[in-house]
Amino acid sequence: MMQIFARIQTLAEMSVSELLERFASMGFDGVELCLEHPELNPKTLTPAKIGEVRATLANLSLDCSVSWHRDYIHDDAIFRQMLEVLPLAAEFGARVFVISGGRRRMQGEEWAITCRRTRELALCAAEHELVLALEFEPGFVVGSTADLLQLFADVSVSALQANLDLGHVFLCDPDPHESIMALRGKIAHGHVENMPHGEHRHLPLWMGDMNLSHYLQWLSEIGFSGPLAFDYYAEDYLTVAERVPRYFRELLSSCREDMYSS
Repeated sequence: MMQIFARIQTLAEMSVSELLERFASMGFDGVELCLEHPELNPKTLTPAKIGEVRATLANLSLDCSVSWHRDYIHDDAIFRQMLEVLPLAAEFGARVFVISGGRRRMQGEEWAITCRRTRELALCAAEHELVLALEFEPGFVVGSTADLLQLFADVSVSALQANLDLGHVFLCDPDPHESIMALRGKIAHGHVENMPHGEHRHLPLWMGDMNLSHYLQWLSEIGFSGPLAFDYYAEDYLTVAERVPRYFRELLSSCREDMYSS
């Protein structure tokens, strides 16, 4: 069964331990540990802090993934740092390391650089028994499911899979159902939110123009059973998140009933 995760990227004012406790009490299955949080900054992160977070996760029976959304395509220093940081995901007890990329700036050479650097990151992930889950973003070098599938073909490393943001599929792909079907067996992790038509704005699950039930049903049809992290950037993340686990599970239950009755 799919899991619902929370994310900590926008919640720098609270400690990681406090956030984990809050999300566990809300009923989340796990947490995406975003290295943008000041306590998890790779420049200052210590083995002791990693051990503390891992112990807290275990005590609360929470699963985890790790993410770091930095432009490794156009910035040499960030690319080198990402190679060093990637193995930390395994130390937290995660199986998936989530990345994105960078905005399109040029033609031709940019794709070759993306493939070369992504391949190196994917091989590093494989060496540490991790999956590298790449997220496409509107306007990025990898900016659609078609781009993602081309990257998979060009990189050709099995450790490279998708972090599928359902709102981005809604915005960027002409046929979301076809896109999800094409990614069968290639999705390791996802982000879930709602969005308005034609606008990259993350909304609570129960707002916006997406029919999330359809997206969850399509994911179920291709056998996806991994985590979907609630991806929302407004100041009221914690308030909105209170309602998310129950709402998400009700949607999932409704999808299963629809599948069995059809």
